[in-house]
Amino acid sequence: MDEGKLDIALLKEILSKKGYRNEGIISSGEVGTDAASLDISLAQKKAQEFYDNFSDTYLIVKSDPVTFPTSEPGKYAVIVNANDISCTGAIPYGFLTTIIAPPNTSFEELELVQKQIHQQCFDLGISILGGHTEISDSVKRIIVSGHMIGFVPKEYYVSNKLSVEDSIIIAGEIGAEGIGIIISEAANLITNILDDKELEEGGRIGERLSLTDIANIVNKKFHPTLIHDATEGGLYGALSELLLNRDVGIQLNREPKINPILSKLSKWLEFDPFRVISSGLMIFAVSKNITQSVLEFLKEYQIPRSLIGTVTLEKGILRLEDKILEKPKGDEIIVALKNLEGIKNERK
Repeated sequence: MDEGKLDIALLKEILSKKGYRNEGIISSGEVGTDAASLDISLAQKKAQEFYDNFSDTYLIVKSDPVTFPTSEPGKYAVIVNANDISCTGAIPYGFLTTIIAPPNTSFEELELVQKQIHQQCFDLGISILGGHTEISDSVKRIIVSGHMIGFVPKEYYVSNKLSVEDSIIIAGEIGAEGIGIIISEAANLITNILDDKELEEGGRIGERLSLTDIANIVNKKFHPTLIHDATEGGLYGALSELLLNRDVGIQLNREPKINPILSKLSKWLEFDPFRVISSGLMIFAVSKNITQSVLEFLKEYQIPRSLIGTVTLEKGILRLEDKILEKPKGDEIIVALKNLEGIKNERK
């Protein structure tokens, strides 16, 4: 397609896919309409009804792009933004996207991305409020940047605090998004590392990134003081970030358990599995006296979960047994993909 904005007829096709229709939308993405309009008194009702709490709400906003290679950038743009919205306790409500595609992109490829956004928004009850789509030679592949809004009653807003002796619980797979990216990029090379059963399971793990519903339900039932989605930098990167500008530390009593598939991939491509992108891995901080109740509750949803550590008095220190872990220096998916490219070049 030519550089610049889409032809109006094509743009209408893109704008027809609007996700879920929530109450409170006055106007959303239309040709010739540059901004969405909401009736906040109606839009906030969804969150109030979920929590059965009709007090005043907070409006929560979040923006995040998808830049790593994936066959479903639209889907993941919705998921990573919705996960982060839910970490505040908010119910995701509306989504806006900016899609920038290179000139060699076909309309069918662009439409597929919008279909991914539409379907994931529909599944999560999120309305597509608008955005921007453009063809530009400034990018090498399709880039999707998302902006999400949500609402949470003030009494259910997650305070994002850590207190000494709080338990640190994780739910989901460590390195889930990294597994999906590597399997997708490795193509036939992966068959030398994973058998058919592992490939199938790895594909499922790589798609199981949405924990929005789990975060909201846990918040409603247990009022955790902190919820965090471990994205770039993986588990250890996320834990290190949580300790920035805080007067507490975190003690990990043992190395957290990882999926055997991630273990095989990390040995093959020589990366740290605890520092690889992990969208869909939720970190909860809860009072020590409700730790077991939270773990039992998560067990009902048949997702991996474990108690991995405790909040300590060591200011800003993330410790694994007796070792102080380094601060994050980037995401190990970069290392993995670079090493994968080297293997591909050797096979040519």
